[in-house]
Amino acid sequence: MASQEDTHKDEEKARLAKKLLAEACEKEGLDAGYWLPKLSEILGVNSREALKHLQYEDYLMLESKLRYPWEAKALEKLLELTDKKAASEELQKKRLEMMKERQEAAKLLLKELKEMHASRSHSKDALRQKEEALWKAMEIPKEYWAPPEKSMMEVLGNIQRQLEQQESSVGRAENILDVEVLMPSSQSKSKSDSSESKASQAIANQEFLRLLKRLGLESRYPRKMGTEDLHVIHKTSLHDSQPSKDNELPFYFLQKLLTVDYRVRYLTCKDESDPGLTPVPKPAEQEHGPLDSFDDFFMDLEREAPESASRESHVHPMDLQMAIFHCADDFMRQYIATKLAFCQFALPLLVPNPCTSQIEFPLWSLSQIKRSWKEVTKSGKQVRSNSYNDKLMYQAETPIVSFLRIGSSPSSSKSQILNALLNKQKHDTFFHRHCKGSTKACLLMKGVVEISWYCPRGSDDDSFDRCVAFCNLHGDARDHEEQLQFLQEISAVTVALVSESDQSDKKGMKILCELWQSQRPLVCLFTEKENVAAGRSSQNIKIGIKNRNEAELTGKLTRTIRDLLAGSNTLFSLHACLDKARKLGFLVDEDAEACVTAKEEAMVLVKLLKKEQLFEIKSRLLPLQGKLWYEWCKSDKELTRLQEEGNKSIEHHRSQIESKKLSIRRKQLEKASPLNGLMKSVLVFLQSQPADTKKYFLQWMKVFMDELSSDHLDDLKRQYHQLWSQVLAIKKSNENNDLKLQLERDLEALSTKINDSSIGLEHILREVGQIYEALESMNSKDKYVVKLPEIAADLMVSGYPIELMDGDASYVPLRWVGAIFDRLIEKLGDKRVFVLSVLGIQSTGKSTLLNAMFGLQFNVSAGRCTRGAFMQLIKLDKVLQQDLGFDYMLVVDTEGLRAIEVANKQSLNHNNELATFVIGIGNMTLINIFGENPSEMQDVLQIAVQAFLRMKQVKLSPGCLFVHQNVGEITAREQNMEGQRRLQEKLDEMTQTAAQQEFCDVSSFSDVIRFDVNTHIHYFAHLWEGNPPMAPPNPTYSQNVQELKSKILQAAEKEAQGSILRLSGLKVRISDLWNALLNENFVFSFKNSVEIAAYKKLETAFSQWAWQLRSHFLDLQMKLDNKIRNGDLQEVGREHLENQVQETSDAITKDMEKFFSEDRDCEILVQWKGNTELKLKDLKESLLLETRKKCQNLIELKKSQGKLEERRSEYENELLARSRQLALHLKGKSLSERELRDNFMSLWAKWIAEVSSATPPPEQVDIDVEIENVLLDRFKEPHLHERIRKFPKHPKFSVDLKKHVAKKTIWYGLRTVSLDNADENSIHRITDNIIARVLANIEKKEKEKRDYSPSFIHEVLHEVEKGMNSVHSDAKYSFNKDYRIDLSLYLCRMAAGRFKAMHEAFQRANDPAVYLESKKEDFFTCFQISCQGATSVTTFAAFLCEKIGPALREAVYERTALAIARDMKGTIPDFHGNRSSLEVCILRYLAEEEKFEKFKEYLRFPRDFFQSYIKTRVETYCLDKNRRLEKFLDDSLTHCYESIQSAVSASTNVVKDRKDRKDQISLWLDEFCRALGEVLSLPRRDLKGIEHQEVTDIEFLNNAMAEALAPLNDQLREEFARADMSRFERQPHTILAEQFAGCWEQCPFCGAVCTNTMPNHDGDHRVVYHRPQGLKGWRWHHTDNLVIDICSSSVASDCSFSTDGHKWTPYKRYRDAGRPYSSWSIPPDPSVQAYWKWFVCHFRTEIEEQYKKKFHGKGEIPELWQRITKQEALDELEKVKAKSI
Repeated sequence: MASQEDTHKDEEKARLAKKLLAEACEKEGLDAGYWLPKLSEILGVNSREALKHLQYEDYLMLESKLRYPWEAKALEKLLELTDKKAASEELQKKRLEMMKERQEAAKLLLKELKEMHASRSHSKDALRQKEEALWKAMEIPKEYWAPPEKSMMEVLGNIQRQLEQQESSVGRAENILDVEVLMPSSQSKSKSDSSESKASQAIANQEFLRLLKRLGLESRYPRKMGTEDLHVIHKTSLHDSQPSKDNELPFYFLQKLLTVDYRVRYLTCKDESDPGLTPVPKPAEQEHGPLDSFDDFFMDLEREAPESASRESHVHPMDLQMAIFHCADDFMRQYIATKLAFCQFALPLLVPNPCTSQIEFPLWSLSQIKRSWKEVTKSGKQVRSNSYNDKLMYQAETPIVSFLRIGSSPSSSKSQILNALLNKQKHDTFFHRHCKGSTKACLLMKGVVEISWYCPRGSDDDSFDRCVAFCNLHGDARDHEEQLQFLQEISAVTVALVSESDQSDKKGMKILCELWQSQRPLVCLFTEKENVAAGRSSQNIKIGIKNRNEAELTGKLTRTIRDLLAGSNTLFSLHACLDKARKLGFLVDEDAEACVTAKEEAMVLVKLLKKEQLFEIKSRLLPLQGKLWYEWCKSDKELTRLQEEGNKSIEHHRSQIESKKLSIRRKQLEKASPLNGLMKSVLVFLQSQPADTKKYFLQWMKVFMDELSSDHLDDLKRQYHQLWSQVLAIKKSNENNDLKLQLERDLEALSTKINDSSIGLEHILREVGQIYEALESMNSKDKYVVKLPEIAADLMVSGYPIELMDGDASYVPLRWVGAIFDRLIEKLGDKRVFVLSVLGIQSTGKSTLLNAMFGLQFNVSAGRCTRGAFMQLIKLDKVLQQDLGFDYMLVVDTEGLRAIEVANKQSLNHNNELATFVIGIGNMTLINIFGENPSEMQDVLQIAVQAFLRMKQVKLSPGCLFVHQNVGEITAREQNMEGQRRLQEKLDEMTQTAAQQEFCDVSSFSDVIRFDVNTHIHYFAHLWEGNPPMAPPNPTYSQNVQELKSKILQAAEKEAQGSILRLSGLKVRISDLWNALLNENFVFSFKNSVEIAAYKKLETAFSQWAWQLRSHFLDLQMKLDNKIRNGDLQEVGREHLENQVQETSDAITKDMEKFFSEDRDCEILVQWKGNTELKLKDLKESLLLETRKKCQNLIELKKSQGKLEERRSEYENELLARSRQLALHLKGKSLSERELRDNFMSLWAKWIAEVSSATPPPEQVDIDVEIENVLLDRFKEPHLHERIRKFPKHPKFSVDLKKHVAKKTIWYGLRTVSLDNADENSIHRITDNIIARVLANIEKKEKEKRDYSPSFIHEVLHEVEKGMNSVHSDAKYSFNKDYRIDLSLYLCRMAAGRFKAMHEAFQRANDPAVYLESKKEDFFTCFQISCQGATSVTTFAAFLCEKIGPALREAVYERTALAIARDMKGTIPDFHGNRSSLEVCILRYLAEEEKFEKFKEYLRFPRDFFQSYIKTRVETYCLDKNRRLEKFLDDSLTHCYESIQSAVSASTNVVKDRKDRKDQISLWLDEFCRALGEVLSLPRRDLKGIEHQEVTDIEFLNNAMAEALAPLNDQLREEFARADMSRFERQPHTILAEQFAGCWEQCPFCGAVCTNTMPNHDGDHRVVYHRPQGLKGWRWHHTDNLVIDICSSSVASDCSFSTDGHKWTPYKRYRDAGRPYSSWSIPPDPSVQAYWKWFVCHFRTEIEEQYKKKFHGKGEIPELWQRITKQEALDELEKVKAKSI
């Protein structure tokens, strides 16, 4: 039991230790799942504590397991190696010192051994002991010691050379990496009898590592260089330059290889020290220097040149290639091999590892090499058969001819002989000693076997009539027995170079004997023989090659090999060589665990495919992308071509299509669920395996699937070609139409079969996309749905091309593509992307060009060209990112455009769609033209020009470069001046034609895009230098590629940053372009969502800036009003106001500058910067004017009351003087308050009598008469007086449509138009607005307590005029004179009563007697204070607080209104954003309330409803159970109360120091009022009655004020606890409503309100959601059927509308109807638009009742609408809101 507990504890400890170790890994960013097993297996580390005991050597053991460069630093941090590394370096120094000591000892031993050997007096044992001592001193392992029988002189020579090499390397050893010092001397398992080669292995290792160091590849060895290193655009790759340092060689090698420039083989460093030829000395120089004699010229022949002059200093080209090969991982090796094969170079077949001597057989690296050839079999002079082959070479069974050398052959090169056999010395397929850059010493090629293939082209001059593989063993065959054995087993013919001097060598003769005795033919080339007698065997041939003519020798050898192969049946594919390689112990790259796993899985899946017939694979195993997908695409396109069918509306048609699409998706899911074995296995494998395994898997799948279909496809294509030839022949003869039709049908059927039989990896990935689309469209909750796009995104990041447009269906799966971009953003961040597209006629080398330019992997097979469009991502290095302003380049390769003369209408549309699409998403488009065929050139130009013209019309400006391939060489540009002129003319001509089709006024191509015929056309040389398939690529083509690449990136640098989108923006742009392309009118339908989103962001920002400015002005207005009322401000100048707002204005300007310069979309936003600045300036100006106007009005009001105030002041002063006299008379007498009051009242009665008698009677005004006079003067109508007198007294004005409204006439005045409900609503809305504005104006005057003025009547009439003029000129009605008169009479009559009340109130307020009577208690208090003298401080404080109370209450409410508005703007989501987001909130509120009356109010009077909604939200927010209003009021009161306390304290402090002043109270009141001047409306003159009081103790006054204020504070808090919103003079909701004023234009079709936040905004009006037109009362002509069509659907239909019942305009061209239609942007909307459809279904009865019409007949509600739930409608609103904020 105890034992179990201990075990449990140990397990728990182990788990904890592992957890802590995993946390330590994760902390450094290392994947614990990957690194924990490595730490355990390699170092035995299972806990965090164990990390402390590790050394730098331990890190080096882990270094080979690094997957990413950044893991190196992370691993060092984890192992805490900062100090340990320094210790390791110290250790290395000690080792170097010891090495030097050992070398000295070894030198001494070697010297002694030589002396012993020379003396010949020592025994063999003594010599052997001395030898062994020398081996030990050199630290050569015992197994590498030379055997006793080995020649002593040879051994001593080898040792001498090794010591010299060691000594030369010690000086540089400080720079050798730790890995060089610590690497074992040998890990080889191969067995060799050559002890000498083993003994030199340690030295070879160091030489190799030094080479890596020299090339800068030490960190990439072994196998750490991946294709991701190549798929980066470097700044240095933009120029065709030469490396200047050895460590630059690998980069330049790979860059040149990328552009398939075969001159990469001759790459060396630029030798700047090489002076070239020695200049010939001038005669003057010769005179002064001694001249060489003829004897001297020959005297120093024996003398060697200095070592520095003779030593080969540069890296051997093949060492460079092989060093890169050893550093490359399997995928990079495969890429390098593919490019080398394209350059017609030999490829490494057997490669000895320079560190371990292990021989590698890199079959995987060769598995992607594909070659085409044509074999011709002849019988006499007759050609018997002609077969075309296009195969992967590792699968091709060919005879193999092996070349090897026995001994040395200084006079002959087998590589040169091979080159002559393969291509008659036109190209160096095999590198040889005479190639440029070759040196004597080549470190890495000994023992390497290279392979190349001769591929015939089916012509008479073919050297061989079949494909033949040639292998070349480098080095002496005697030293490479394993390679020799392998070649013996696979070769059909062996060719051996033999020198006479080496024929005596037993080992060499043994090899020749074995070759001679084998069953395979042998050809011996004797290098030192001119003629050799023919042997008796036809299998074994002898040829002397000394002094032999090369052509003669090549011919002889070619015939010999050809004859020998004719009699041989020995055929091998490289794949068939695998077993032999494994048997010999070779390391096979395909045996890597990841590769084996991937291959096994791929083979299992291919077996599944093979169970089906080839043309049925897609339909059975990839069912989602077949017929159902095509039907879905067709239905989706129909949504953009909606039609009325019978008595059904377009919305019915749309619903039917949507139902059909859903049905198709269900069927797709039925076929996909459960997933078949193929797709399930693919998805599971791609989701579960590491990245490398996935790469292997995809490559194997590609190989196997190509293998599956290639032969069958070749047969089908041959049949197609034969049928097509017959059709062409019949067309020329114009006969036998029936036969022609039958052949064309057969041709179409065969074309379908070819398409069905074309199966590749792209089809599997397309199926993944369709599974995702189907699941997403059905709102599936499957977990793996989210992971599907991640698969594609991972592939794209790793450099794999992903399908953008389905080439078979000619459709872009937007959901799938969008999801891929979302995952890319998650992985990479939302990076900036420059898009490069390519366009051209099919089979013109577009994909080849892109692959050569950027090292991409687009399919270039002539048998199956690119279909649709594929995209591939390329990263830029950091330097270029900074220079160019973007992070990645997205390259889009497209299928070729079909030739127009053989294209049908469908393919023409596809061509136009494809061209418009790729040109639209591209920042730059390459227009690829091939050859000199003018008709082909015209085809591509015609399509491209129209696409560019469309881009111009939708304000996109992509760039363009023409690439003219397959033209002359260097002088092409100079020779094509005439061609350039013709091209310019052709472009201009096509532009004019396209402009007519697109209804656009341009006349030349340069008007459409920036185009210069001299700089925007690039001529390309022929791709091949000779005739394929043996021709190498043309170096000039590679140079042209390099120049074009530079030109593209130079153009990218000049590109406007606003046009370079981020990944998120590109995703939206793709969607916008495709949706627009689905419509017949692209320009009309295109919606630039990227710009719209950016503009919405600007609207939100503008809303915030406007609020900051408005809020500041409201604060300022409060302060200024108080100062004016207090009499402290008599003039408000503009300069004064500007100074007050300058700080806030500057802060907003700074914020705006930051927004436009730092926002991620700043390049797009900059186009609106000027206008935004202008709008903010206008807003500031209008707020300035409004504030100043309000201040001036207040000042004027104060001035108008000035005389009255003066009279009041006189009365007050007189009364105060008399009361003070009375108080002095009574002072000192002890009187009760009653006695004081009696004395005061006697004085008061007398004084009031005097004032009343002196006051003139008020002026009498007859307001009714004045109104009548103004009306008579304005209208001048007969009988108007009588009409005024008899005008009925109704409480509400009612519009009589017959009497008040004039309808417009049509058909030359013969018929009037009829008004619909929308028109009637508009008439009532205008009338209601006029009345509302008049009432608001009157209320404002009442609040200002102004006296009546005749000008008020004119203001009423002006409002009526203004309202009548607001009717749009395109409206079907206008208001007549009766309307003007009747409405004016109504308003004037209604206003008259209000004016009379206003006049009476004003007179009462300004009657001195009345005024004084209202102030009686104030005067009594002053009298009482005067009587009490110094004891009156408490009464003084109480009096002052009474005056403060009303002002404080008013200030609190005014301050609170703004505080509430600010708080709600910041905390309530409804008010966070812009008008668009607010409307979404309103729609959500309406749906949640589900009250039709509210919907009705919103639809009829949206502006009023907006204000009502805001008011409701404010009231709810302030008055709910939280009682926020009370808190707001309390906060404002606290602020004001503290200001008053502060003013009391400050005033007291000022006055107490002024003992010299007798009028201390007056001074105190001055300071007090000044301190509160901006806080309260407390005029100083209102306190005159107490300014002369005697207060001796000012400090006591301070305390008295505090005591008097406290009850006031408590009283107000009690009042605020019961407060409601009615007490606010300026309501909070009004402040908010002003902020969201924006634009109030309504859609002329459905009445939806423009949601633009900015008033007088730029561009067209737009809305979030359009509505069914029936909600505006629209009905179908001559029926009671309400219209259910939504205008965003109508504009995609073939329907028309009429504005006057006469002229009909197609919805697709609605702008042609003029204003207001032309000022609206109503793009087709493919979304569900669930909200208003739900509303129509939910409130159907109420809507029908409102308009007295029905939703039947043509207005019948589709069944699909009725399925929409409220929740779905609300969910859609949330998505819209997320986009609008």
